[in-house]
Amino acid sequence: MPWLINAAQLDKFRKNQKNLIILDASLYPAPRDAKEEFLEKHIMDAQFFSITDFNDKASLFPNMLTQDEKQINDTLSQLGIRNDYKIILYDNNEHHSACRALWMFKVFGHNPNQLYILDGGFKAWEKYGGKTESGAPSFSAKPYTAKLQLNYLRTLENIKINLQIPKEQIVDLRHAVRFAGGPDPRIGVRKGHIPNSFCLPYNIFFDKENLFLPLDKIRRKIVDTGVDLTIPITTLCGSGISAPILNFILDLMSLPNNALYDGSWSEYGAEQLFAGEQSLEERPIETCIS
Repeated sequence: MPWLINAAQLDKFRKNQKNLIILDASLYPAPRDAKEEFLEKHIMDAQFFSITDFNDKASLFPNMLTQDEKQINDTLSQLGIRNDYKIILYDNNEHHSACRALWMFKVFGHNPNQLYILDGGFKAWEKYGGKTESGAPSFSAKPYTAKLQLNYLRTLENIKINLQIPKEQIVDLRHAVRFAGGPDPRIGVRKGHIPNSFCLPYNIFFDKENLFLPLDKIRRKIVDTGVDLTIPITTLCGSGISAPILNFILDLMSLPNNALYDGSWSEYGAEQLFAGEQSLEERPIETCIS
């Protein structure tokens, strides 16, 4: 399973571990530029991991993960990552995009036991007093071979089938107002949620310092919502960036039967019909607002 570590543990790893790489997986909405902020200041020896470099270029929806192994292998190789590396991921944003990056590496087939998240991200590192640097890091390319693990990913067709024959619980990590049918910041999407899904806004899993709450408290929050942790879970959010927070938490709880609906609400809630659809009723929606 993946690991959650603090800044002191990362510092020890950085000084003593071989075959280790630290990746800044920050992703910001415009006008912030994650790469520019990385170049201004980042954890010593870290490299920038661009989540969008792995997008499916043919998709109409944001952040859909490519399944082109050549694209994946070439991009990871140019970052100097090998299959046997320990990978420590961090971010500097409230959406905890490092969890999305960790989910991506699971799909790529990287050993989950070699994947780590820095709790609290870059701010926790600075508070600890960890060393930082600026500028572009130097590194050499290394061979990487992805072996896609698509069991961690769900498609729109999977969701439609699950609506007819429920085998997995659908957990939505968007804000409760959006889940209920309130205003949505995205243009061209309907309001509401997938029928019989659960609402667990991702921010309830963190304290005031943006650190993960203890797992026993998180477990209670999940169970109090009505989610049964003995039944497989598929997560979603607006565009697949925040939902992997819960996938990571479930992994920490040793509950591996979880997946991400990558298209998330951007796809399911889209106002336009898709190929083969006769009506939007093929993607039914519920609301809690009359």
